[in-house]
Amino acid sequence: MTAALQSDVLVLNKHWRALRIITAAEALADLFVGRVEAVDTDYRSYDFASWHELSAYASAFEPESHSFVRTVTSAVLVPAVVRLRRFDRVTRPTLRLSRKNVYLRDNYTCQYTGQRLPTSELTLDHVVPTSRGGQTSWDNLVCCSVAVDSLKGNRTPEEAGLKLIRPPRRPDATELLFKSRRERHDSWKHFVDAAYWNTELHD
Repeated sequence: MTAALQSDVLVLNKHWRALRIITAAEALADLFVGRVEAVDTDYRSYDFASWHELSAYASAFEPESHSFVRTVTSAVLVPAVVRLRRFDRVTRPTLRLSRKNVYLRDNYTCQYTGQRLPTSELTLDHVVPTSRGGQTSWDNLVCCSVAVDSLKGNRTPEEAGLKLIRPPRRPDATELLFKSRRERHDSWKHFVDAAYWNTELHD
């Protein structure tokens, strides 16, 4: 039960925009008091009473296909998505330029060789070296293998005989949040629009 209560639940505002991620325990508490409604994969909304009925059906006929929080008398489905019943003017988090986020954007893959590597074998490369006027920015930083970075040195990719597999860019916050979660819900993909952040990088 503890694991189920700590699982991720996506929170949408009243207008179906993703706001943040909370635990299932928080989501179920908010559902019980009527602050949110649960949303299923077909975008149907449920208050606590109707969600409890759906839970009873799923527990009886599809118990192995869902995650439940079980009480003495019943089992309640853990929602993947909940929606606030009133508008929430939450300030959206800043998308920070960090090592972690660059690695996530580039899928832990060297942007010169296309090889996916463990973090111990990766580093960040300034496409245009800082000594040549390059900036520490989304469009000048790429995930790079330590070996290739050593080979490239203080040169541009062209000068080093290297070619980027894709040009670096500022990522959409959606993809970073989705990539940063170990547990990924298919039902999130139309809603996710939040940021994952870590230590900000500076020149």
